[in-house]
Amino acid sequence: MRKSIVIAVSLLFVASAFAQQHTTPANTVSVFVSDVSVIYSSSSGTNVDATYGAAFAHMFTNRVSAELSVMSRRVTESASTFGPAGQPVYASFTNTLYPVDATVSYHFFTDSRWKPYLGGGVRYVSGTFRNTSQLNSYRVSTHSIDPEISGGVLFQFRPALGLRFDAKQVIGRSGTVAGDAAFTGSVGLSFRF
Repeated sequence: MRKSIVIAVSLLFVASAFAQQHTTPANTVSVFVSDVSVIYSSSSGTNVDATYGAAFAHMFTNRVSAELSVMSRRVTESASTFGPAGQPVYASFTNTLYPVDATVSYHFFTDSRWKPYLGGGVRYVSGTFRNTSQLNSYRVSTHSIDPEISGGVLFQFRPALGLRFDAKQVIGRSGTVAGDAAFTGSVGLSFRF
């Protein structure tokens, strides 16, 4: 009998806790694009390059959220040098980056569809640098972890759909990875559920 009363009281506390939660969806998935560049050359035509990413966020309260975002970025550069016999040597350098950002944000209350936020966290970058030339080829992998600040605004089209403008700035550069930008701006769509 005593055990049944404890279970019933526990269920009442759990049910009341769920009843008091806000009805706004607590999870958000975002897809975004960053660092868009368009390059035209008469020999190779138009080349469009961009960084793509996805993020998952959870609202712990109406004002505090945590987010984990992942991007894939490919940086390619070419250079020409002279070989031992004086002939020109063309080399292509490719760096594939996978930045992962973990941030905690404070959301400001507004009565409009514009929802600004400001936060901070850490940025982990894993990069693989590849060099291919006529003389040699090699591959080097590097990693870095740095603190960052972030901020942006979400324009809410509907309760479950929004357009997100986000910016992140790395503070300090303990171990930079070639091709990783200290400042990153992005635009994307957010889906709340």
